[in-house]
Amino acid sequence: MSERTLSDAARGRLRYVRLPPGRVTLVDFPDFLIVGPQRTGTTWIHESLRDHPDILWPRLKEIFFFSRLKEPNDPKFQSADLTWYLAQFRDPPWVFAAKMLLSLRASGRLYRPRIRGEATASYAAMDGDLIDEVVTLNPEIRVVLMIRDPVERAWSHAKKDLVRNRGKRFEDVPEREFEEFFRDPYQLRCARYAENVDNWAARVGEGHLFIGKFADVSARPAALLADICRFLGVRSDPRFLGRTVHTPVNPTPPEPIPARYHAMLTDLLQKDIVKVRERFGVS
Repeated sequence: MSERTLSDAARGRLRYVRLPPGRVTLVDFPDFLIVGPQRTGTTWIHESLRDHPDILWPRLKEIFFFSRLKEPNDPKFQSADLTWYLAQFRDPPWVFAAKMLLSLRASGRLYRPRIRGEATASYAAMDGDLIDEVVTLNPEIRVVLMIRDPVERAWSHAKKDLVRNRGKRFEDVPEREFEEFFRDPYQLRCARYAENVDNWAARVGEGHLFIGKFADVSARPAALLADICRFLGVRSDPRFLGRTVHTPVNPTPPEPIPARYHAMLTDLLQKDIVKVRERFGVS
């Protein structure tokens, strides 16, 4: 984790992030991002790598810093100040001690982080000008973006937000609420994998974007995590992967998608379904 400072040129390019006066040190800025979108395995990745001795994670899984910069009235907005954001990537002494004990217990290795990372799923569908903010602050940022069948992803997200998180039964949620959820602008952006991949790929360095497939979370979980570790430049030994490697994380109710909702989503996301199949082999 080498020291980086913000140049005057970079300072002038930032439109949304608020900067402190004087010299800005970026040593605490993350080296990588797990960007989602939601319901594509990002929580599983985070949990599986949470105790990796080479990685420093913030105490919160999702910070929402960049995705809320243009939405200060959003309930998840906390700050646009870079100083606040960087502070999330520092271990207080008691946290460092706890992580050291966890690392020794889990893998027998000392907790000596070499990179910092954040997992905020909503970053996947960010506008290009917000991605520019990220890359301006760290031109070497590495990004993990996951891909899932658009219909399956939308259904899983709806079950989580409308059923599980509200403590409701599936049959208690009106069809109107499901349809409104599916048509929400953010939900539609999540389905535009080709566009989201292109937005990130056009801005990060060559070879700094990892595209993973949700199907591999169940089909080849250990291999997928090893691939991600190698991409991030950290050790991929099985001992460093958490106990959740072969365990579902953040599951939703097992309710299969009804035919009427499947037809609705297929019609709504047809173009995205074709693109994700043609470009990434996901169907």
